[in-house]
Amino acid sequence: MTEQSEVERIRALSALIGWAERRERLASDRADLVAGAWRTGTRSVAELARLARVSRDTVYADLALRDIEVSKRNEHVSGPLTGRGQPLNPESVRAVARIADALTRPAFAHDPSDPITRAALAASGALETTADVLDPPTDQGPGWSPKDTLPHLAEQGQTLSHQAHRALAAVAEQEDLAVAADFQRRAALHARRIAVANAATLMVTVPTGENVTVILGVDETSWTTMSSDSALVDDDVDALDHLEVRAAFQVLSQVVTRHLAEGALVERSTEALPDTPPPRSRYVAGDHP
Repeated sequence: MTEQSEVERIRALSALIGWAERRERLASDRADLVAGAWRTGTRSVAELARLARVSRDTVYADLALRDIEVSKRNEHVSGPLTGRGQPLNPESVRAVARIADALTRPAFAHDPSDPITRAALAASGALETTADVLDPPTDQGPGWSPKDTLPHLAEQGQTLSHQAHRALAAVAEQEDLAVAADFQRRAALHARRIAVANAATLMVTVPTGENVTVILGVDETSWTTMSSDSALVDDDVDALDHLEVRAAFQVLSQVVTRHLAEGALVERSTEALPDTPPPRSRYVAGDHP
């Protein structure tokens, strides 16, 4: 299968899934679209009815469902299109999850060891779990309440992070990773409102049942170090180890920061951090002449 035919296959699947998801809520979708057209300035019921190919009575009913009074044509109507937004729709999230799954499953079958593919698969699963959190299935038996599904969502996030770190470890030089770690630490300290984890001492029970002490820290280059009081743990730290220890330090720092007393905080720095890398920008076609 060529790359172009694969793209066409995904588009076809997306359209089919979108239709299946919409068929049960066509009236609700139409009401949203009619209300959106009204909010953006189309205040003719006849025109809306003609474009939607429904009766005027249907348009009146759709507008009423969205709390729009047709008699107040000249009044500004607030709503999702004016900045309030709207909550996540579980059906829409599930539709996106199925499209993502249709894309990632064949890629996973092609190369299950590829970290980017595995990260995409975790993201796809996270979307499906998000839909389950928002709208727990009622026909699947017990175990689908948010307190049951949210831990799974967190695990998928951890999987995504791990696979992203795997991919980064494969392409980045140790020096670059150390420089990035140093910048992250300096940036956190520069904020003057965040605790920064520099080291951690762990009591670890190894599979043999023995308890050993492991000390994690950083050297003068900001590379991660590891030492232990037992020969059962070696001290070699590779790029993946470094990235995941740094991520763990960030989580620990966030926990401690939430418990800082006011006396530990100072006024936020207003000066720019030296050697700040340039911001990433994404340019969309049509934004510029």
